Amino acid sequence: MNDENIKSTIQELAGIVNKYLDEVLQIKDPKRFYEAVRWLPMAGGKRLRPVIAMVVAKMFGADIEDIIPFALALELTHNFTLVHDDIIDEDEFRRGVPTVHTAFDIPTAIIAGDTLFAMAYRELSKLKVKGDILREILRDFSQMVIDLAEGEYEDVEFERRDDVTLDEYMEMIRKKTARIIQTACYGASLIGGQSTEIAEMMGEYGLNIGLAFQIQDDILGLIGDPKVTGKPVGSDIRKGKKTILVIHALNTLDSNRREELLTILKRPEKTEDDVKKAINLIISAGSVEYAKKRAREYSKRAVDILGRLPDNEYKDVLKFLANYVVERIK
Repeated sequence: MNDENIKSTIQELAGIVNKYLDEVLQIKDPKRFYEAVRWLPMAGGKRLRPVIAMVVAKMFGADIEDIIPFALALELTHNFTLVHDDIIDEDEFRRGVPTVHTAFDIPTAIIAGDTLFAMAYRELSKLKVKGDILREILRDFSQMVIDLAEGEYEDVEFERRDDVTLDEYMEMIRKKTARIIQTACYGASLIGGQSTEIAEMMGEYGLNIGLAFQIQDDILGLIGDPKVTGKPVGSDIRKGKKTILVIHALNTLDSNRREELLTILKRPEKTEDDVKKAINLIISAGSVEYAKKRAREYSKRAVDILGRLPDNEYKDVLKFLANYVVERIK
């Protein structure tokens, strides 16, 4: 399958997700509340997690109808975490629109996020699989959400620490970002009738995709074009986030420049000059090149895992996605 056909397939699958999401998130009474529940999921998004799940299931011969409840559960859970994440980070915009707590209010946003999470489990209950498979999917899905919560907590805690290691960072993004993509591939494989061994192998593919995705996200958060990313330049610097770039820079810079970077990161209010200075310090440490190299390594690992599977048009899509996560500009 060539790249144009692959992109068309991805868009088609994302369109199916949008159609079903629209049905699940119908506005009813109390109207304002369900408008808040619907606000973020219907504001756009890549639909990466449900699309990957659908591609994996299709690769193993499942029908679209078989995977839809699982795909929706992934997207609803992802959006639930974003609604709460925006409250924690005090972000005002996401996907080009005001965040839920900005458009409505914090209490409404918290309850809307909780509702999206409950809706995810309602979708999982619709899966037409054997009882033992359903129990395993529910077990893994529940553990994934616990891991997401741990990762979110660690991300916040790391902002207060100067000594975060690269290993700690990788474990944090494994839980906060990569774990849900791992679950997408693992659960979709089980729905596609595969053994636990094959499902775990596909989970490893998803895990590596997720790690590469988050590292690329960190890079775009530092040097991405704000017109394309929708985020201000140096958004992670403003929040004092300990990204892979910041940690590498702190480990690499001499003591004076390290202290200069730390001082900026700790400032509650950062000026444009502060952000520019921090970005220049990180770039001078070779941290962008380091992060790009790490992202490519995880992308390659994902592609290598696919090499163990027979050729298939949906395998081509998964290979494309493994490269997309490190080449994307938004």
